[in-house]
Amino acid sequence: MRSARTKAAALFLLASSAAMRALPADGAPCQANAASIREAIGRVHEKQKNVGLAVAVASRGKTVFTEYLGFADLEHRVPVTAETAFGVASVTKAFTGAALLKLWEAGAIDFDAPIQRYVPSFPVKPGGAVTVRLLAAHLAGVRHWKAERTPELYATHFDDVEEILRLFQNDPLEAEPGAKYAYSSYGYDLLGVAIQRAAGKPYAAYVDDAVVKPLALGATRFDDVRRVLPHRARRYSFYDPVTYKEGSVLFRVPDWDYSHNMAAGNMVSTAEDLARFGSAFVRPGFLEQRSWRLLQTRPKTEKAESPMNFGWFVPKAGDAPRDLHTGGSNAGLQAGLFVYPDSDIVVAVLSNTWGIGSRSAEMVDALPRRVASLCGVSGADAR
Repeated sequence: MRSARTKAAALFLLASSAAMRALPADGAPCQANAASIREAIGRVHEKQKNVGLAVAVASRGKTVFTEYLGFADLEHRVPVTAETAFGVASVTKAFTGAALLKLWEAGAIDFDAPIQRYVPSFPVKPGGAVTVRLLAAHLAGVRHWKAERTPELYATHFDDVEEILRLFQNDPLEAEPGAKYAYSSYGYDLLGVAIQRAAGKPYAAYVDDAVVKPLALGATRFDDVRRVLPHRARRYSFYDPVTYKEGSVLFRVPDWDYSHNMAAGNMVSTAEDLARFGSAFVRPGFLEQRSWRLLQTRPKTEKAESPMNFGWFVPKAGDAPRDLHTGGSNAGLQAGLFVYPDSDIVVAVLSNTWGIGSRSAEMVDALPRRVASLCGVSGADAR
């Protein structure tokens, strides 16, 4: 006799299959509403006075809509194309999360082990164990950035993710592990070190082997401003990148080195690659069913619940439409990625500008939801 868990899994897969059969073929609503989608994108692009913008929508693993506006390089009038590689900032965390899940599937990492099992140099902190699971959910108490992001840090290259530890490992936790949700890029850099140790190869190499190559993301890589990367977009801003004060004059953002945030915000990708990456999370396949379901469950402890898991914002039980989404922002770039598993629609938006009013997140939150709505995801832009 099958167990209750096996029966539940079977019913879940049956329901998922039925939902997939009911979907329109290959993003038909996107194509039917293409003019309205382009109008919505153009309106935000013009409102924020962005320099360059790329949008891609995927359905059933195929690109069904794209839009490219403006310039990848304003000074040389180089237009944005399908090949333009934008920084994705904290969307990098979703790649780190995927690498963690692949390691877990291989039995190479224990999510509930103290982080010292994989990173012995990380000091034991008072108040409880810092675990991989808590770090992945931003529940570990490890701090986020403070005043250390200076021109000197932006001019420093880190060759190995372990070198980043010196920036924060000796600092006290901001809360006891499991006590509260507190977003932390440093927590994901610590996870990068754990991945490196558990995988027995450099962090970036493992992400490439376990995530980038299997998903055929040919334009996705870790950034290195010391080298010329083909089709990499320059970055622009109406905000001062140090004080964050908004102005009316556009300026070029310096070519800063973000390797100090390697596992949490240092990748580049194209819109189509990013949509292809998002398509891997629509249903089990790239991830085993147990990993896929774990990813879409909001983490809870006795004291706190996190809205994030493995680099993604996760819907609450009963949210409709159900989505996974992630986003990122570094000086002169905006990135948003939305995945709607029940509709098999993925929307990726990338810009090389901190545009006027971009603090509102309209470009990377409201716009992807509007595009999803026009592509047939009922109620996407009402949340």
